[in-house]
Amino acid sequence: MKSYEVYVLVNRQNRRFIGAAEDAQEELKIHNRGEFKWTAQFKPWTLEWVSQPMSRRDADRLEAKLKPFKTNSSALHNLLDEA
Repeated sequence: MKSYEVYVLVNRQNRRFIGAAEDAQEELKIHNRGEFKWTAQFKPWTLEWVSQPMSRRDADRLEAKLKPFKTNSSALHNLLDEA
């Protein structure tokens, strides 16, 4: 069974991107190569946080829970501490 990681990327302007993938490190490389339309214009990205491996369903739920807080750094970090 495949496992997934939820990850948070941040750039120099403090923009955040939250996603889920089988390999967060590989996704970071793809984002920094400019292969994703939305994140290409805001690169370079660094990995701010990565979850433990989990099922796709759990990863989708956690990603959905975190996304509304991507512009509120303190609330996001509180949620990450709980995850």
